[in-house]
Amino acid sequence: MRFFRTGMMKKNMGMVFILALVLAQSFLFVSGCASLGTRQARPKSPLPKEKVPRGIEELVKIKVTPEFNFGFDRMRPGVLQHLDRQYTYDVVPPELMNGLLFQGIHRPPKGTAIEIELLAPAKIYFFFHHREDGGYTDIFSKLKGWKRSAMFPQYDIHHGDHGLNMVMYQLEADAGIYAIAPTTKDRACFSIVFQPKNR
Repeated sequence: MRFFRTGMMKKNMGMVFILALVLAQSFLFVSGCASLGTRQARPKSPLPKEKVPRGIEELVKIKVTPEFNFGFDRMRPGVLQHLDRQYTYDVVPPELMNGLLFQGIHRPPKGTAIEIELLAPAKIYFFFHHREDGGYTDIFSKLKGWKRSAMFPQYDIHHGDHGLNMVMYQLEADAGIYAIAPTTKDRACFSIVFQPKNR
């Protein structure tokens, strides 16, 4: 009798274990299907940062006030737009190709001022979002020597239309210091490209 009860207990425990295993697998399957349904497309990864040749990087020094992190890279399709986002420039006009791209932050605060010190003659291309412009539309319309370009780069073109329209100005500049007035609004989404004149 004792043997019979022990055998029955082992058999029942085995059935309970199998039932628990089946339930666990069913839960994992349903959870996996649910996560597949809510998964969103991610933006493509930006190109790896290129080492900027010393001769190009020594072309310019930039001071931003208030200070924020910035870097430089080669302007080309797939390059990272700003250091704090994963957006990339996907359409690049020929005149900007392989220029020195200033990479700042996506939404600089109101009052951001920029001082550019050119160490050699260059073309400066300054472009900003047509709507989130920080006031640059008005600022650049009053800057002497800057000409509005018909061309402009586009970013994040595969995820809506937020990066399709920018405004670009250019300046034929000699060595010297150039100041851009402080922004009058938040979210001044901008970038700068420098092209040496002996390019």
